[in-house]
Amino acid sequence: MSNQKNFAAEFNHLPDTGHLKKITLSNIDSKQNHSVDNIPGKQASVKILYSIALDNNFKISATQAEAGIILFGDYTAEEKQQPNAHPNIRLLLDIIEHNQTWEVEVV
Repeated sequence: MSNQKNFAAEFNHLPDTGHLKKITLSNIDSKQNHSVDNIPGKQASVKILYSIALDNNFKISATQAEAGIILFGDYTAEEKQQPNAHPNIRLLLDIIEHNQTWEVEVV
């Protein structure tokens, strides 16, 4: 498994997120929110979520969530073995499982 430092370095090809403070996802149906601050330890998640949201006019549906799961790599298997160890991956898995759409707001 990748360590977090190397994991984040793998995403230099994704859009820059240095200007973001936070990314917030809102479930279109339930109005549930999920926020991720752009801080060390969460920067790779912000980059992945931002990148996949850009592909769909700042919405994440099952198609974008599947792309995000691929980007998270080995951490996805870890989340499946230990549910809620990685809440950002869990959110993407839930989006796929329940065929949801979440709107994305960046600050």
